[in-house]
Amino acid sequence: RELIYHSVTGVKEGGRTVELDGVELVNFGSCSYLGLEHHEALKAGAIAAIEKFGMQFSSSRTFASLSLYRELESKLEQVFGQPVIVNVNTTLAHQTVLPVIVGDKDALILDLQVHTSVQTAAQLLKADGVRVDVIRHGSMAALERKLKAFKGKYRKVWYLADGVYSMFGDTAPIADLQRLLDEYPNFHAYIDDAHGFGWKGERGEGWVRSQWHNHPRMVTAVSFNKAFGCIGGCVVFPDEAMRDLVKKCGGPLIFSGPLPAPVLGALVAAADLYLSGALRERQAWLAELVDFTNKTALELGVPQYAPAETPLFFIPMGLPRLTFKLAARLKEEGLYAHVGSFPATPMKQSGLRFMLNANHSKADVRRLLERIRHHYPIIVEEEGTTCAEIAGHFDLPPFEVERLAPMSDTRRRTSTLVVERHRTIDALDTQEWDALFAGAGNLSASALRDMESVFSAPGVPEEHCEFYYRTIRDERGRPVLATMFTSSLMKDDMFSPASVSAEIEAIRAREPHFLTSRTIGLGAPITKGRHLYLDRAHPDWKEAVRLLVREMEEVMQEQGANQLMLRELIGEEDCELSQHLYDLGLSPVRLPDVSRIASLGFATREEYMKSLGASRRNDLRREILKHEDRFEVVTEPLRTLREIRVAHRLYQAVAERSFELNLFRLPERYFEAVAQNPDHDILRLYLKGDRDRDPEADPVAIMISHVHPKEYTALIVGLDYRFVESHNSYKQILFQTVMRANELGCASLDLAFTATDVKKKVGARPEPARAYVQLLDHFNMSVIHSMTRKAA
Repeated sequence: RELIYHSVTGVKEGGRTVELDGVELVNFGSCSYLGLEHHEALKAGAIAAIEKFGMQFSSSRTFASLSLYRELESKLEQVFGQPVIVNVNTTLAHQTVLPVIVGDKDALILDLQVHTSVQTAAQLLKADGVRVDVIRHGSMAALERKLKAFKGKYRKVWYLADGVYSMFGDTAPIADLQRLLDEYPNFHAYIDDAHGFGWKGERGEGWVRSQWHNHPRMVTAVSFNKAFGCIGGCVVFPDEAMRDLVKKCGGPLIFSGPLPAPVLGALVAAADLYLSGALRERQAWLAELVDFTNKTALELGVPQYAPAETPLFFIPMGLPRLTFKLAARLKEEGLYAHVGSFPATPMKQSGLRFMLNANHSKADVRRLLERIRHHYPIIVEEEGTTCAEIAGHFDLPPFEVERLAPMSDTRRRTSTLVVERHRTIDALDTQEWDALFAGAGNLSASALRDMESVFSAPGVPEEHCEFYYRTIRDERGRPVLATMFTSSLMKDDMFSPASVSAEIEAIRAREPHFLTSRTIGLGAPITKGRHLYLDRAHPDWKEAVRLLVREMEEVMQEQGANQLMLRELIGEEDCELSQHLYDLGLSPVRLPDVSRIASLGFATREEYMKSLGASRRNDLRREILKHEDRFEVVTEPLRTLREIRVAHRLYQAVAERSFELNLFRLPERYFEAVAQNPDHDILRLYLKGDRDRDPEADPVAIMISHVHPKEYTALIVGLDYRFVESHNSYKQILFQTVMRANELGCASLDLAFTATDVKKKVGARPEPARAYVQLLDHFNMSVIHSMTRKAA
């Protein structure tokens, strides 16, 4: 990857080639679509401006600006036929304009793939309370549904989109947008046409304006960094009143420095070229190259994501590692192209991204496509995937690219590992399983048997799971990897800020499955601990991990799931494993820290107290021991249905308030199963004297844990919130859990996620935890991101 990213380059042949690491490469990585940066007129304009004005005029435009600004904006108004403001760049242009033209009674709707610079500007408005929603890419049906839903609720509804999308090269549905603007009087459009400006239109007005010149409720932003051959940005307004308001009130425009004099001089020269018609020949040549590229790709069988009339092309590859490999091999052959990869695209929608410019020849283009055609099927076979699988990742019709050359020696060696597949724990050697997962949390065979019984029954979707067990063995039958995973419905905001989850839960009161996804993930709804046994000393451990991910991906496809998750890996990051998982299409997600006491075994309470340190001892005495004699500690199992229901009610009281780790609620029947399972320990706190007065008095706190000699794993806490502040009952149940784990002879204690600061008071130490996730569709996560307030 370092061969592709952050390269230092020299430019040759007027931009047709670049020099990287001393090697000259044909450059398909430039967005300078007309190749104007070396045009004599632009260089002369820059030099003349330097001679007249120097390198800069250092003043805010609010006070004074070079006459070149007025000259440039006048010429651009001839290009567009409408008022404009020139900005330092397009990113600052968005941040200048949107906070001025969007009011607090307006709403924003973002296309899922609108450029990051537009999304960043939208965050400024969202922080001020403006509603920001996201729709699927290019979905006019979704946009119209929003417009109907927002009717009468908002003064203006703004749709933010790109004219030409910077990653895949596809274009906005201009005709549909025009229809919606005509039908909905409060609908407004803000279109970033950075990649469409200059190479399209008689005066270079761009893709959007060449399709549809003007609408009184449309604002367009363009970039000079692409086909204009220089730097800077410009916003085109429907009228002078809006332009003048932004000029007076646009923050970055007021407080940012101006464009340097030589840049302004070059931009004026570029505008003159467009207005004179001198660049139409270059535009025509680029259009011919675009047409030639599409036809040649079709002729050679090179797949494309979306053949279009734009000079930006995207070759679908699937996982990032395939794309990086293709880009590296092209570089070895003197061809430079970009990688479009996660997080700019979904993990399995990585691809080779290349751009044409007017300096290219048809021979350059054909050579690039021929080399892509040569390497594509070889890399696909080397990486153990198929063209049909790649097409599926992009929701494209199936395609096939046959190999033209024999497989090289780099092909992966044949694996001798064997995958064992089971759907129930009882089909496995449970003694072997329990030995592999000893002290790994509540993944004992008996605990999993209970979970299968509770969560396999049909009924409520969030309470139903499909169970899968995988053991991967070497040729001698030794387990290299073992795990279990489920197909289950999960909340997409599981790891979101608590304030966001609270907002989403308010919607779930009406729509119970809002922002939920079927997930193929290690573990089950109530498993906690080390879910993956992996023999890192085995030479084939990486292949075992690859086989596991492939197994989970196959189940993902069968179940129609959107998300794959490996959880939870505790401790400092294993960089080699992380890189391997990334290559397999999974990205790391930091989880809340896990609170653990790594070593119990204290002989007396005094010995335990000494292990805490002075400040913690003081906390313990003041906040916990001071209240200890107000409680009766009971360690008896739950014996009656009433006791089980009370325990479930106390758990629900906590779940209703706990959004830091937002999960579906556990059903009462899980508590019934736990009550009968000797692998679990149940600790209850009663107010002192309550049970003497009433044998059926209810506890005020409960902790349900899984017990193993190696580790005591806290699973479920329940609280009567009337006593949390007055009696410090939560801290008390944590303290008594430590005492109980030590009393039972457990070597360590896992106090699970969240409330880290409180758990430190009883001696727990936070340990980092992470999951590895693969999303097929980022839409729900984008919606969640759109709901996140800066205050959260």
